Formats: sequence, C-alpha cells, structure tokens
Amino acid sequence: MSTTTTEISVYPNPFNYFINIEVTCAENRDCIILLADLQNSKIIRMMGAGLGAGMNKIPLVNLDSLQLGSYQLDIKSAEGDTIYQTMLLKQ
Repeated sequence: MSTTTTEISVYPNPFNYFINIEVTCAENRDCIILLADLQNSKIIRMMGAGLGAGMNKIPLVNLDSLQLGSYQLDIKSAEGDTIYQTMLLKQ
C-alpha cells in the first residue's frame, strides 16, 4: 500500500448487487478502479476516480447481472502501480 493511502475497505464480500469501496487518503490523488471476471479473463468495469484527502466512498452498482463466481478488484495509481488488490465473490 502506498504511503499516501492510509486505509482501503471493500464490502460486502460476497456481494450480490453492489460493492462499496472506501479509501482514506492522506492527500489528493487520482486512481483507476478495475473489476475483472476471473473465469472469462475480462474487465467488467474500469473507472477513474479522483480521490480527495480524507474518506472517499466509491460505489460499484448494477452488478446483479454478473455471473456467480470470483472477481478481482484492483485499485491502481494514475501511473499504473497497484495500490490495492482483493478477490471478491459474487453469490
């Protein structure tokens, strides 16, 4: 985890319809959020997020049409460095 990011929380896991991402930053920064389907090796969502200093809440919604299974969530810096990575389960 980068020195400019103090805490990242992703919930619920397993998920049904949505995922909440909470990122607490020490300073403003831009990042890229990727949600990938591991079974089909494809990116489901990709979005840029400008994070401010303090707590940032980023919802990923309308996920009910996704197939059941495993997904990977990556948060990358604007330069492409991985800040955070976790596995999520769609139930």
